[in-house]
Amino acid sequence: MKILVTGAAGFIGYHTVSRLINDGHDVVGIDNLCGSAARVLKLARLSLLGIDVAALEPAQPQRSSAGDFSFILMDILERPAIENLCQTHKFDRIIHLAALAGTKPSLQNPSGFFEVNTYGTQIMLEAARQSGVQHFFFTSSYVVHGERANSPLKEDDAVDTPMSMYAASKRSAELLCHSYASAYKLPVTVFRLFTAYGTWGRPDSKPMRIAKAIADGTPITILNNGHLVRDFTYVDDIIDGMMMALDMPPHAVLHAPFALYNIGRSKPVSLISFIQTLEAALGSPANIETDPASPLTKGENVEMYADTGKLETELAYSPVWDYEEAAPIFAKWFKENYNITFNM
Repeated sequence: MKILVTGAAGFIGYHTVSRLINDGHDVVGIDNLCGSAARVLKLARLSLLGIDVAALEPAQPQRSSAGDFSFILMDILERPAIENLCQTHKFDRIIHLAALAGTKPSLQNPSGFFEVNTYGTQIMLEAARQSGVQHFFFTSSYVVHGERANSPLKEDDAVDTPMSMYAASKRSAELLCHSYASAYKLPVTVFRLFTAYGTWGRPDSKPMRIAKAIADGTPITILNNGHLVRDFTYVDDIIDGMMMALDMPPHAVLHAPFALYNIGRSKPVSLISFIQTLEAALGSPANIETDPASPLTKGENVEMYADTGKLETELAYSPVWDYEEAAPIFAKWFKENYNITFNM
């Protein structure tokens, strides 16, 4: 299949492109390479995908030396360029991963988050509709569940109380996806990701920040006196689920061809336990400071983990990586690359 991946130089984007190339697909990736700290990692990921990053020029496709992959330095907000790209290539699938992420940054830059995450998604949906894409795949986040979240989180939970612009922008994008599926019969699948981590991770993600703090010997502050529970999901499990969904576009005769799934490990893990595993793997102690403040003050909940029963039943999803096994793999990569390949 011919597949477009937006956010191709990002954490999930890199692993997605790598898997698609290995599976024999013809892949085009786009990314605007935004972010100062993130840019270094993005360029490193592209290099691993066979792209000569020193020769990158805006809007100029570059073929990979390592597989059937082309990369274009392009912003999803450039509507005419996006529409022209999709009309030219007539992609079978679009995997839309490009986004701004993070609760705190979204509170500082609400307009930017809305533009990229919501308006940018509408641009991609419209380009998909006009060019005849057979399946549109979009990644959302567990943060859409908001202040009334009650774990284990399910796809049909009420999600009308977002606590940050990040959550609101992602939920708005989910609604746009359903609208396009309903109004135009564009098959759309949405995955809500739960605390993804792994090699070549996003520098502002919680696992990366924890690893950095342990390596640097700086404090790690945990709210709610240390009681926080998350669904740490190794990237390989996420990519496995995505590949299953990609080959099975939703179909509907009377309703919208739309599917929404949680993708997580579905095994709640205390943040303290995850930190302790990274301590052992990195060979350094963590400097943990507990704070009695509620995580709700920061736009988060105490317990956030997934019910993945729907994905397991409908697409035979079966995650395999427990954090005790995967966290050391992540830690080994971090130790070998931090302050060498990248800084934070």
